[in-house]
Amino acid sequence: MNIAIDLGKRRSYVVMEDNDIILKEGYTETSKDGFSTFFGPVNNPNIIVEASSTVNRIANIFDGYDITVAHPARVRLIAESVKKTDKIDAHTILDLYKKDYLPRSWLPPKITRDERDLCRDRAFLGRQKTTLKNKIRYNSYCLGIEFKYFNKKNMKMLKDNPKLRLLTEELENTLSKIEEYEKLIGKSVELNHYAKLIDTVPGIGRYSALAIASEIGNVNRFKTEQKLLSYAGLVPVTYQSGDKEWKGHIAKGNTFIKTVLVECVGIHIIKRKDSKITYMYNEIKDRRGRKVAKIAAAKRLLRIIYWMLKRNEEYHDR
Repeated sequence: MNIAIDLGKRRSYVVMEDNDIILKEGYTETSKDGFSTFFGPVNNPNIIVEASSTVNRIANIFDGYDITVAHPARVRLIAESVKKTDKIDAHTILDLYKKDYLPRSWLPPKITRDERDLCRDRAFLGRQKTTLKNKIRYNSYCLGIEFKYFNKKNMKMLKDNPKLRLLTEELENTLSKIEEYEKLIGKSVELNHYAKLIDTVPGIGRYSALAIASEIGNVNRFKTEQKLLSYAGLVPVTYQSGDKEWKGHIAKGNTFIKTVLVECVGIHIIKRKDSKITYMYNEIKDRRGRKVAKIAAAKRLLRIIYWMLKRNEEYHDR
């Protein structure tokens, strides 16, 4: 039995089909109870959904079932329609699936989804920490209070000021949460072989290693290093017309893994001044500037990580 679902945050349109016969279709609540009531008793259904922000919810609801995730952009290219409704979308992905024309997205296993969420939540707290520090520095400057570091002595001094106390306490609370996340990340790294390999790269810590490993998932889903670089948004868009070919700006890709890689490059070039990555960075920086050099170095770093995972080996300078 095939079950195609056009996902919505609150309600979804469902089409149930068996042997080319539509058994049931209509709207239901996007919840375990809603789907269970709509489906009734079914044995080993093929769940077909379009990738969206709701797909993780569906993956958790139907954990253990065979779930096919359609690539949203490619589905639109194949089945472009002037009239777009939830019903049409559900039937479209069902028809494409039956004809084996459905462009598919990789659905990570639950442990990988949990690792991704853990790292992205940690990244959110990191941004929050930076925002609070900048706000405290600005308010301190306005009050004529000068300090260099957010150490224990200065934090106590800041809390003694009524106008800075609440912000400083919020910063302390955020730092405490970050410590808790770091402990969870450390435990996850010990259970993730990819993350342990990536952690051997100078400039990459446990958080960054787990973030990169979880975003890559199974490295074998990328047939070539170029596929992984494209996924991370580290290759330029190529345009071609006749005999002419030119390259545009780099593709958007997975902005999270790209951000992590660029941050790691910044630390790597400080720690390993004699590495090939650092040499390439300095050479490009002198010609084209820091921004271009960091992207090029991040691209080189991801290439190295790709072959580390493919060959199951720790870092050595290439």
